[in-house]
Amino acid sequence: MRIFKKYAPVQIAKHVSAFFKGYFYIQGKGAFRFDGGKVIIEPNQDAEIRRIGKEINMSILAFSRS
Repeated sequence: MRIFKKYAPVQIAKHVSAFFKGYFYIQGKGAFRFDGGKVIIEPNQDAEIRRIGKEINMSILAFSRS
């Protein structure tokens, strides 16, 4: 599990795409799970967690296209 002290979507996207499966924690935001190189977004999570997960997944997509 990696702990990020601040929310940095590009840095987190690089971590998720490099390790492909696992967990990470953003201090002040919460814990996240990723699998298959994408952050898992569950419907029972609160709106801010879902928004952060979607933003990281968009960063991963942009990162993989270039």
